[in-house]
Amino acid sequence: MWFITALLVILVFLLLVVIMDTSMKLALMITTLYNYDSKKLFIPACLTVIIWGLLILACFRSINKSLDYNAVDMLFSMLFDKTIIEGYKGMFARSIISTFLVGTVLQSFTYYSVNINYQKVTGTIRFSLKKLFKALIEKIFKKKNNNTINMDDSNIQNHKRKGRLSSNIKALAEVKREPKKLTFPRAILTSVISVLFTLLICYGLFKIGTLLSGKVMTIIGKIL
Repeated sequence: MWFITALLVILVFLLLVVIMDTSMKLALMITTLYNYDSKKLFIPACLTVIIWGLLILACFRSINKSLDYNAVDMLFSMLFDKTIIEGYKGMFARSIISTFLVGTVLQSFTYYSVNINYQKVTGTIRFSLKKLFKALIEKIFKKKNNNTINMDDSNIQNHKRKGRLSSNIKALAEVKREPKKLTFPRAILTSVISVLFTLLICYGLFKIGTLLSGKVMTIIGKIL
């Protein structure tokens, strides 16, 4: 049972990451006029989902404490009798609005992670592992001579020169399509737009799910 629950949690998490990734991509296209690759938005999307998850949990705990740890029963009662919510509008509004304000501000900081050069990081790790593995092989077999060392050194220098040259060419190529600088006000604006897009996407998926479930229940009712 725990395995199925874990798979369900992972599935929901990945679905939320995809939704957040899409909303971030659209929001950044509006504020920076640049189409970021979805791979670069994977880390910001994961961080954002984790942040919102923690904030929603904190919001629920706050509501639960305000209702003397009876929030679940109260919420279920509100589904059947909507007049109950009248006496708790202020408390719910304060908790939800403060959660969205804090979440929007914290989410804006995750956008700065798009500036991380993941290709350079993975390249450095790969080169370090290759160098370490090569050193271990040389230490075990002790078959490397001075000529090979000199040749390897020259090859490494040539690779470094080629690497610097290719990186310079890439840098020059990317100058023309560089996005607008992601300042804090622009990050806040991007976060607000992203939250709105996320809410719209979730609402749309909810309406589609409700419509499909209604049709399925109708078909099942006719069969039975």
